Amino acid sequence: MGLRFPGQKYGQCFFVTTSFVKRQKLEDRNGIYQALADSLIFYSKKYDVQIAGYVFMPSHIHLLLFIEGDKLASFMRDFKKYTAQTTIRELELTCEFIWMPRYDRVVITSEDIYQEKLNYIHYNPVKADLVKEAGAWKWSSARDYESEAAREISIRKEWF
Repeated sequence: MGLRFPGQKYGQCFFVTTSFVKRQKLEDRNGIYQALADSLIFYSKKYDVQIAGYVFMPSHIHLLLFIEGDKLASFMRDFKKYTAQTTIRELELTCEFIWMPRYDRVVITSEDIYQEKLNYIHYNPVKADLVKEAGAWKWSSARDYESEAAREISIRKEWF
Protein backbone atom coordinates (compact mmCIF):
# COMPACT_ATOMS: atom_id res chain seq x y z
CA MET A 1 0.00 0.00 0.00
CA GLY A 2 1.36 3.39 -0.95
CA LEU A 3 4.60 2.04 -2.35
CA ARG A 4 3.67 2.67 -5.97
CA PHE A 5 6.28 5.44 -6.15
CA PRO A 6 8.92 4.22 -3.65
CA GLY A 7 11.90 5.99 -5.22
CA GLN A 8 10.21 9.32 -5.71
CA LYS A 9 12.53 12.14 -4.72
CA TYR A 10 11.20 15.09 -6.67
CA GLY A 11 8.38 17.47 -6.04
CA GLN A 12 7.09 19.29 -3.01
CA CYS A 13 3.39 19.77 -3.74
CA PHE A 14 1.07 16.89 -4.62
CA PHE A 15 -2.58 16.38 -5.45
CA VAL A 16 -3.46 12.97 -3.98
CA THR A 17 -6.60 10.88 -4.42
CA THR A 18 -7.41 7.62 -2.69
CA SER A 19 -10.65 5.65 -2.54
CA PHE A 20 -12.41 3.30 -0.20
CA VAL A 21 -12.48 -0.36 -1.28
CA LYS A 22 -14.84 -0.85 -4.22
CA ARG A 23 -15.62 2.88 -3.86
CA GLN A 24 -18.00 1.92 -1.09
CA LYS A 25 -19.67 4.83 0.60
CA LEU A 26 -18.64 4.90 4.24
CA GLU A 27 -19.97 8.37 5.03
CA ASP A 28 -23.02 6.99 6.82
CA ARG A 29 -20.75 5.46 9.44
CA ASN A 30 -20.71 7.76 12.42
CA GLY A 31 -17.19 8.96 13.06
CA ILE A 32 -15.48 8.01 9.77
CA TYR A 33 -14.75 11.59 8.76
CA GLN A 34 -13.49 12.45 12.24
CA ALA A 35 -11.14 9.43 12.09
CA LEU A 36 -9.83 10.73 8.76
CA ALA A 37 -9.32 14.21 10.24
CA ASP A 38 -7.54 12.85 13.32
CA SER A 39 -5.20 10.75 11.20
CA LEU A 40 -4.50 13.62 8.82
CA ILE A 41 -3.63 15.93 11.72
CA PHE A 42 -1.37 13.38 13.43
CA TYR A 43 0.54 12.25 10.35
CA SER A 44 0.89 15.74 8.91
CA LYS A 45 2.80 16.65 12.08
CA LYS A 46 4.84 13.43 12.07
CA TYR A 47 5.91 13.86 8.42
CA ASP A 48 6.10 17.67 8.42
CA VAL A 49 3.30 17.98 5.86
CA GLN A 50 1.55 21.23 5.12
CA ILE A 51 -2.02 20.74 3.97
CA ALA A 52 -3.21 23.20 1.35
CA GLY A 53 -6.54 21.52 0.71
CA TYR A 54 -8.59 18.45 1.49
CA VAL A 55 -12.04 17.00 1.03
CA PHE A 56 -13.51 13.84 2.50
CA MET A 57 -16.14 12.49 0.11
CA PRO A 58 -18.48 9.52 0.63
CA SER A 59 -16.30 7.11 -1.38
CA HIS A 60 -12.88 8.81 -1.63
CA ILE A 61 -10.68 11.67 -0.46
CA HIS A 62 -8.56 14.33 -2.14
CA LEU A 63 -5.56 16.00 -0.55
CA LEU A 64 -3.35 18.87 -1.71
CA LEU A 65 -0.10 18.50 0.23
CA PHE A 66 3.27 20.16 0.57
CA ILE A 67 5.65 17.33 1.45
CA GLU A 68 9.09 16.18 0.38
CA GLY A 69 8.57 13.67 -2.42
CA ASP A 70 10.49 10.87 -0.75
CA LYS A 71 8.16 11.05 2.31
CA LEU A 72 4.87 10.86 0.42
CA ALA A 73 4.63 7.05 0.19
CA SER A 74 5.35 6.64 3.92
CA PHE A 75 2.88 9.38 4.84
CA MET A 76 0.10 7.80 2.77
CA ARG A 77 0.88 4.29 4.06
CA ASP A 78 0.70 5.39 7.70
CA PHE A 79 -2.30 7.68 7.21
CA LYS A 80 -4.32 4.93 5.55
CA LYS A 81 -3.16 2.18 7.93
CA TYR A 82 -4.07 4.13 11.06
CA THR A 83 -7.41 5.22 9.63
CA ALA A 84 -8.27 1.67 8.59
CA GLN A 85 -7.38 0.14 11.94
CA THR A 86 -9.18 2.82 13.94
CA THR A 87 -12.24 2.80 11.72
CA ILE A 88 -12.63 -0.97 11.59
CA ARG A 89 -12.17 -1.28 15.36
CA GLU A 90 -14.11 1.72 16.64
CA LEU A 91 -16.89 1.72 14.09
CA GLU A 92 -17.16 -2.07 14.23
CA LEU A 93 -17.03 -2.53 10.49
CA THR A 94 -17.30 -6.07 9.22
CA CYS A 95 -14.54 -5.83 6.64
CA GLU A 96 -10.83 -6.45 6.56
CA PHE A 97 -9.87 -3.40 4.49
CA ILE A 98 -11.42 0.01 3.90
CA TRP A 99 -8.94 1.46 1.38
CA MET A 100 -8.01 0.61 -2.16
CA PRO A 101 -4.36 -0.48 -1.97
CA ARG A 102 -3.08 2.37 -4.14
CA TYR A 103 -3.37 6.10 -4.32
CA ASP A 104 -2.94 8.44 -7.26
CA ARG A 105 -0.82 11.54 -7.13
CA VAL A 106 -0.02 14.44 -9.41
CA VAL A 107 3.05 16.58 -8.88
CA ILE A 108 2.00 20.23 -8.82
CA THR A 109 4.54 22.30 -10.74
CA SER A 110 2.87 25.69 -11.07
CA GLU A 111 0.54 28.03 -9.26
CA ASP A 112 -2.06 27.65 -12.04
CA ILE A 113 -2.21 23.87 -11.58
CA TYR A 114 -2.21 24.33 -7.79
CA GLN A 115 -5.23 26.67 -8.05
CA GLU A 116 -7.01 24.30 -10.45
CA LYS A 117 -6.61 21.33 -8.08
CA LEU A 118 -7.62 23.40 -5.04
CA ASN A 119 -10.81 24.51 -6.82
CA TYR A 120 -11.48 20.92 -7.87
CA ILE A 121 -11.18 19.77 -4.25
CA HIS A 122 -13.45 22.51 -2.94
CA TYR A 123 -16.17 22.07 -5.54
CA ASN A 124 -16.22 18.26 -5.44
CA PRO A 125 -19.07 18.15 -2.84
CA VAL A 126 -21.07 20.67 -4.91
CA LYS A 127 -20.58 18.63 -8.08
CA ALA A 128 -21.70 15.52 -6.18
CA ASP A 129 -24.88 17.33 -5.01
CA LEU A 130 -23.91 16.99 -1.35
CA VAL A 131 -24.17 20.77 -0.77
CA LYS A 132 -25.10 23.85 -2.76
CA GLU A 133 -21.99 25.87 -1.81
CA ALA A 134 -18.44 24.60 -1.31
CA GLY A 135 -18.08 26.15 2.15
CA ALA A 136 -21.14 24.30 3.39
CA TRP A 137 -19.35 20.92 3.33
CA LYS A 138 -17.93 20.43 6.82
CA TRP A 139 -15.23 17.99 5.73
CA SER A 140 -13.40 20.27 3.33
CA SER A 141 -10.80 23.02 3.49
CA ALA A 142 -13.14 25.30 1.49
CA ARG A 143 -14.42 26.68 4.80
CA ASP A 144 -10.86 27.65 5.76
CA TYR A 145 -10.48 29.75 2.62
CA GLU A 146 -13.77 31.56 3.29
CA SER A 147 -12.96 32.48 6.88
CA GLU A 148 -9.95 33.38 8.99
CA ALA A 149 -11.26 31.31 11.92
CA ALA A 150 -8.87 28.53 12.92
CA ARG A 151 -10.16 25.02 12.39
CA GLU A 152 -9.10 21.58 13.52
CA ILE A 153 -6.91 20.90 10.46
CA SER A 154 -4.30 23.60 9.83
CA ILE A 155 -4.26 24.85 6.25
CA ARG A 156 -1.42 26.43 4.29
CA LYS A 157 -3.11 29.01 2.06
CA GLU A 158 -0.28 30.14 -0.20
CA TRP A 159 1.46 28.52 -3.15
CA PHE A 160 5.12 29.33 -2.26
